[in-house]
Amino acid sequence: MILESEPLMDHRPPVTVKGTREGLTFLLDERADVERMCAYLETLITGETGKLFEGPTVDVYVDYGKRLLTPQETWRILDVFRKRDNFLLKAWGSAPEAREISRRQQGVRAQHIYHGLVRSGQPLSFDGDVVIIGDVNPSAVVEATGDIYVFGRLLGIAHAGAGGDESAIVAAAEFAPMQIRIADVVSRAPQMRATMEYAYLEGREMRVAEMKYFLPWHKLRKRSGREERR
Repeated sequence: MILESEPLMDHRPPVTVKGTREGLTFLLDERADVERMCAYLETLITGETGKLFEGPTVDVYVDYGKRLLTPQETWRILDVFRKRDNFLLKAWGSAPEAREISRRQQGVRAQHIYHGLVRSGQPLSFDGDVVIIGDVNPSAVVEATGDIYVFGRLLGIAHAGAGGDESAIVAAAEFAPMQIRIADVVSRAPQMRATMEYAYLEGREMRVAEMKYFLPWHKLRKRSGREERR
């Protein structure tokens, strides 16, 4: 089954929904403006057509194409999906499994999504980047070879760049971890403030900044990475 609601504008709709045995796959147009796409998506799943999605819990898979999302854009999109209580996000990435394997073979980091609370004392480990939709409780440990994004409160221990990637970051909506580690650099975070923040390395020194400063830093990181590969 393929569902495409009436486009809000006169050109290609920014979201297409495919129904499969596993659940619903949302294909996000990688060329569409994020705010327009979110407005369309919200109307699609909570407006008149939202009745089509009512019922028992359904697994949801989101494919955002080759788009490079900032943390703010990621959280903006995920927040729309959270408006439906019966949606359970199972996968968040840029392609179905076959394309994901191809991307890994080309050296692109895998991306994961974890839905739910990370309990105190619970260890989680991921090969690649991870988005956690929920809180990370004190003494819980989240480790990833790539970036860690927490769509909730980060109160436990976060280790990004496990394996030595010093360009990795740790970001959270409420940022108060017991300990942060990026590659082999360890630090404690400052007191939690009511802003979204992220931790990163500048040289060998740990820094923490508000998320509004992430985009220029991310562009600088990408540019530095390209220069190093030359």
